[in-house]
Amino acid sequence: MKKTALLFIGIFFVLSFNINAQSSLADGEKAIKNKEYSKVLTIAKEFIDNNNTTDALKLLIQLREKNFSDIKLFEYLGDTYSKMNVAENALINYEHAEEMDSLNIQLKFKSAELLRKSKRYKEAGNKYLKIIQIDPNNKKAILETATILYLAKYYNDAATYYEKYLALEQTKDVYQKISKAFLESKNYEKAYKYSVEGLMKYSEEVVLNKSAAIASFGLQKFDDAGKYYSAVPDSLMTISDLKNAGKAFQMIKADSIAIKYYEKVIQRDSTQSSLFMDMANNYFRNKNNELAVKYYLAKIKIDPNYELAYRYIGFANFAMEKWDDARVAFLKAKELMDTTFTTNYWLTQTYNQMDSLDQSAEQYVYLLKLAEGKEKQYKNEMLEANGALGQRAFQKKNYSGAVTYLLKALQYKPGEWRFMEMLGASYHQLQNYDEAIRWYKAVLKLNSKSEIAKKGLRMLSAD
Repeated sequence: MKKTALLFIGIFFVLSFNINAQSSLADGEKAIKNKEYSKVLTIAKEFIDNNNTTDALKLLIQLREKNFSDIKLFEYLGDTYSKMNVAENALINYEHAEEMDSLNIQLKFKSAELLRKSKRYKEAGNKYLKIIQIDPNNKKAILETATILYLAKYYNDAATYYEKYLALEQTKDVYQKISKAFLESKNYEKAYKYSVEGLMKYSEEVVLNKSAAIASFGLQKFDDAGKYYSAVPDSLMTISDLKNAGKAFQMIKADSIAIKYYEKVIQRDSTQSSLFMDMANNYFRNKNNELAVKYYLAKIKIDPNYELAYRYIGFANFAMEKWDDARVAFLKAKELMDTTFTTNYWLTQTYNQMDSLDQSAEQYVYLLKLAEGKEKQYKNEMLEANGALGQRAFQKKNYSGAVTYLLKALQYKPGEWRFMEMLGASYHQLQNYDEAIRWYKAVLKLNSKSEIAKKGLRMLSAD
């Protein structure tokens, strides 16, 4: 019963509306005949307000055919066509109306909004600018101008108008927009200023926190970046945001938090191979070498020729005293980039730990070659290499080779009595007794307890 009653009421209203509309249309046409044009405009306006664009258009066109010229006629025609989504006709009529009253802000707003909806941003912007010329503090026009400029990707200009708006009224929405505009134009200083200023009023606003985080990161204010990123839900974070958050925490040595963000990135996109290195490096820095190796290997799985990953696998395994694994990793890194001094140096150290002295010696020779012209840069390494090669040559009774390397080693550390001791012994074996005596004596001046030097001098004195 209730449903039937409601249906009846609905039908009644529909019929009543149609009857009233027909009656109004008839009244309007009668008014046209009687030249009661103001009455016609009133009826047409009612039609427009009630979305009866068909009858409104009928009356207004009839009125225009009477050569009636009135600003309201063109405005209402513009409104009618606008509601009918016939934008071009609407704009033509608004333009006619504006010609009659060039200072009419309402008309300019109507044209501007229609142009904006039609994505004719330049024309819409010009309309809003004309409004601002008439009324410099018109907040709506200023805001719309900023919006138009932002949509057109003129971010600096958009930001200028957002600033003008903020001088008149501070709102959360505009703080969000101005910080975004400055971010788009890479003006991190201003983006930071307005996002932080906005957060003083709206501390929980996540969009402002995100803008502040991005701006802070761009300014390398990593402490701030970490703070603001922490206030942004993961759902609002892009992969780039998560990566930057991780890097920010990494820069302030908050490695455990950094890793959490990196893991979130990988959960979204497992192909983010660059992050595997960041994660691995974090674990390596914190001496978690097992996990470091895990992520270096993950990087290699995606990029098999990434030399740096192999090198660091070598470092991690060296730290864990897994000498053979370190050797394999360093050799692979060398295969990919054989001129990297660091790789070759640590490969040498690995051979030393494995007591692979011949391979170690070969590596030291190669290090000397790599360091040519860069001896000052690798002073300590050159000392070590020449000293080790001198000792190895001496052990193999290659005394002339020992002399060559030991003399070079002493160039880097002149007072190293152990090298001098071996040098004296090498000259002794080469039967260059004068040099042997000279070096034995030099040793004793530095270390009076050297048995090798004492014995050598006694032998030579006896001869």
